[in-house]
Amino acid sequence: MDISEQKDSFEKQPDNDLEEQSASFQNTYDSLETLLGSKVVKLIAAKNLVAAEAKLSLSAILLSFAISIALIVITVMVWALLNVGIGFIIYYLSLSLSMPIILLLVINIGLGFWLFKQLKSIWQLVGFNATLAQLALKS
Repeated sequence: MDISEQKDSFEKQPDNDLEEQSASFQNTYDSLETLLGSKVVKLIAAKNLVAAEAKLSLSAILLSFAISIALIVITVMVWALLNVGIGFIIYYLSLSLSMPIILLLVINIGLGFWLFKQLKSIWQLVGFNATLAQLALKS
C-alpha cells in the first residue's frame, strides 16, 4: 500500500464518523425538540386546569354568598312579620300603642342577648384551636 492509498483511506474514515455524529446530533436535537414540545403542551394543559379550577371556585363562592344573602333576607322578613303579628295581638289586647312597642323592644332585646350568648358559646366550639383541644381530650 502506498502513501496515497493510505492517505485516501485515512481521509474517508473521518467523513463516515462525521456523518454518524451529524446524524446522532440531529436525532438528539429532534428528541430535545419533541421533549420541549411535550413540556409546553403539559404546561398549557396545567394552566387551563388551574384556570378552570379557579373559575369553579369563584362560582362556588359567589353561589354561597348569594344563598347566604337570600337566607338573611328571608330571616329578616320572617322576623319582621312575627314582630308585626305579635304587635297587633298585643295592641288589640291592651288598646294602647305604647304597650306593644315597649313589649316588642323588651322581647327583641332579650332575644338578641340570648342569641349573642348562644353565638359566643358556639364560637368557642368552632375553629382550629377548639378542634385540636377536642382531639387532645379524646386521646
